Amino acid sequence: MKNSKKIVYRKLAARMTLLALKKTEVAKMLGISYSSLRNKLCGVSDFTLPEALRLKQLLCVTGSMEELFEKYEGA
Repeated sequence: MKNSKKIVYRKLAARMTLLALKKTEVAKMLGISYSSLRNKLCGVSDFTLPEALRLKQLLCVTGSMEELFEKYEGA
């Protein structure tokens, strides 16, 4: 059965998709496992500050951290 957890960091996930980066690639660049990245994107666990800063750099984001890591809690 497929993982039913919803991604709460949609802007972050959208940016990864826009840049054609696979979650496995991003996880490797952050030095974490795929499952850890998935849990973080779904809000199960938190990104560390170094991970968040690295993601902002990797994804070439010029906006604020707050905007990139805005949580979507909708249905």
